[in-house]
Amino acid sequence: MKLCKSMVAIMLIFILALSVGCQPQKKPQQEQRGKPKPVVIERDLAAQAKEAAKSVEGVEEVTAVVVDHNISAAIKVTGFKRLQLGAIKREVDKRISLLDPEGDYKVYVTADKKLFKQLQEIEKQIEENNIKDEQSLKQQVEKINDAMKG
Repeated sequence: MKLCKSMVAIMLIFILALSVGCQPQKKPQQEQRGKPKPVVIERDLAAQAKEAAKSVEGVEEVTAVVVDHNISAAIKVTGFKRLQLGAIKREVDKRISLLDPEGDYKVYVTADKKLFKQLQEIEKQIEENNIKDEQSLKQQVEKINDAMKG
């Protein structure tokens, strides 16, 4: 009986020792509250992307922004050219990608009217230097880019 109690006690100590060692360690709070990285907005590259997209036959209007190595472009294609929308989008993507031979940027292209309007509003904010919160702007662009994937 005494041997059985000793075995149970040893097993409990062993289990406790294992469970204490398996807890994830918490990071210091200073690291968690660190300042977010500054948002990089490239107006010149966005202008170049707009020109590249406008050079594609069938594209009537373009809006584009470049935020943190993401080139986001929205195009307007109307009339019978909409029947070739897939090919036009691929060509716009290709021409914008040629602006970045190193492949540092990810290119997003859409012809969705709602996304066009949202991207156009962001472009207008950037042009007018009317950016209140860069992190919020970045999140808006990321949300638009996610919608372009789907």
